[in-house]
Order: sequence, then C-alpha cells, then structure tokens
Amino acid sequence: MAIAITLKEYFANKDIHYDTIKHRRALTLLDSSRSAHLPAENVAKAVVLQSEDGDYLMASLPANSRLSLTDVNELTGKNYHLVNEHKLRDLFPDCSQGAIPAIGTPYNMTMLVDESLLSAESIYIESGDHTNLLKLSHQEYSNLVAKMSHGNIRGTNIGAPRFWERTGKKWQI
Repeated sequence: MAIAITLKEYFANKDIHYDTIKHRRALTLLDSSRSAHLPAENVAKAVVLQSEDGDYLMASLPANSRLSLTDVNELTGKNYHLVNEHKLRDLFPDCSQGAIPAIGTPYNMTMLVDESLLSAESIYIESGDHTNLLKLSHQEYSNLVAKMSHGNIRGTNIGAPRFWERTGKKWQI
C-alpha cells in the first residue's frame, strides 16, 4: 500500500497535491525521516489522544519531539491520555500499525497542530504504511490545517544530545 485509501480519497476530493517519498521499511517515523534523508523537524507525526469525556484528538508535531501532554491539556482545557494500539486499529483500519497519517480530518478527528510545523517549506506525513511518506508543500499543508487549533505542544527532543536540550542549539558532527 502506498497510501491509505481514506487519505487518498480525501486528498483527491480536496484536490490536494502531494509527492510520495519511498524509503526503506522503518518502524518509527524518526527512522523513516532518517532513511529518506529528511529533516525530522519537517516530518509530522500523529499522536492520538482521548479525553475523559471520550473525545479524540490528534496531536501533530515534529517526528524528533515528544508530546507535552501538560501543554495539550492546558491548551484544550481537558485531560487527555494516549489511546492504546488496539483502539488505534479501530480508528485507522486502513493503516498499518504505527503508521498513522498526521491529518485527522479524513478520519473525522479533531487536530491540534504544533506551531513549528506551520513555518516549514514542506511537510512530510505517514502514508499509512512503513515504506512511504507523503510530501506536502507549505501551502497545501497550511490549507489542510488552517481551521485546526495550533499551539506549542512539543516536549523534549528525541535522540538529541543533552547539550542541545540544555542550550537549544542544534548539534552537528
């Protein structure tokens, strides 16, 4: 599968243009970004949450960041927790486990988008499998998430040296 059927139909109906980026099979989105030689801060991951009221929320943030549930709860005024893998299979039946596209609308899910994704020239999202990413231009992505809530929901960086976390400087070899 190159792209989940639900996502493909949604993009076709909305006339959303995208490119497919093939990469070696990877189980995490951070590994997918490395495999495809893409900056992880431009690769949007989906974290699906559920409130105490039973409402679902898709938080979208860069692949190299952890989600700050504290910030999500403060922004929304609700108390969210992570959705388990079994429930994710029900919510995203046409996606491989762990390969959820970071666009909630096709799946009738409210979104909260990290502000850092809004300034990128291109955004990459899961296609629904573990071997393809979808590249969206800044304009296409901005149009897709224009009516979604935005905020700073990033926690600590994943895989970053402690020096980077303490100083905020990008680490390079």
